[in-house]
Amino acid sequence: MKTPSSDPGISVIIVNWNGLALLDECLQSLEKQTFQDYEIILVDNGSTDGSAEWVRRHYPRVKLLTLKSNLGFSAGNNAGLGLARGEFIALLNNDTKAEPDWLAVLYSCLQADGRIAACDSRVLYYDQPRLVWSSGGSYTVAGSVFARLNREPDQKDDQQPVDVFIAIACAALYRKKVIDEIGFFDEDYFNGYEDVDWSFRAHLFGYRIVNEPRARVYHKVSTTQVHNSPEFVYHGQRNVSITFIKNMPGALLWKYWPLHLIYMMGSFIYFAKVGQLSAFLRAKWDLIHNLPALWRKRRDLQGKARLSSTAVETMLEKKWLGIKVKKFENKNHAAG
Repeated sequence: MKTPSSDPGISVIIVNWNGLALLDECLQSLEKQTFQDYEIILVDNGSTDGSAEWVRRHYPRVKLLTLKSNLGFSAGNNAGLGLARGEFIALLNNDTKAEPDWLAVLYSCLQADGRIAACDSRVLYYDQPRLVWSSGGSYTVAGSVFARLNREPDQKDDQQPVDVFIAIACAALYRKKVIDEIGFFDEDYFNGYEDVDWSFRAHLFGYRIVNEPRARVYHKVSTTQVHNSPEFVYHGQRNVSITFIKNMPGALLWKYWPLHLIYMMGSFIYFAKVGQLSAFLRAKWDLIHNLPALWRKRRDLQGKARLSSTAVETMLEKKWLGIKVKKFENKNHAAG
């Protein structure tokens, strides 16, 4: 790890919320990195399990930022960004273990082309390390999201970098200059889809997103997130529509709006069946209530966009009904 007296090449930000049992393995994997020009910033999101005190005692070289309450994954990472001195910003979930060359591989990826805004990792299931959790993400014309290669075998002959639509924030490296230009995570999201929103924004500004399958991380999926809890459903179902409305270029917004509505109808039926209809309806009501502010954000973003609707459309997955869209488990576990 870089000495505190000089600016590092990479600032690694970890957002933690009551993840005391997870932190040691995650931080140890960072200490074993072959790339040593980095600093670690741990943002404690109002934990009540002694996480902050434990890090202060056992990892004194980690920059510790303690927040009074859980501000969410988006605001937590933005707060960590305020302390970062690196040329590149790495995000890593607290429930992961990175292979020793993880940072080195991601660093080389961003150095290869200044047009690459972010490079994410091949994330494998911690308890099933031969299965892929994600290798970048795809975005469909209906506004749904799915992880590439989810639950497929990890193929050793599939190791070349590839352009993807979404850099999944579970384990990714971002170019700080791009963040300074286009901003980082939208704090209105709180938790979920903020990395989708950021990736979409980067594309609109003309940048690339790349997945580097040789940068490998093992993820303890669902360790700190309760899937289909009311808050999980609320944020997910609110943010999926925020992302679609804010980022879709004008021609595409109206062209694919009927498909988004069909997707939402399917979600309505699903969450009614699993007893989470109230959370779903609350999400959509809040979306409608805040539509004027969202539309102002959209107008500002689209006014700055450099990529044409035609170019954006070529990047979207169109077979959204013809493919089996695997369940894309929320990756931002640290916010709770």
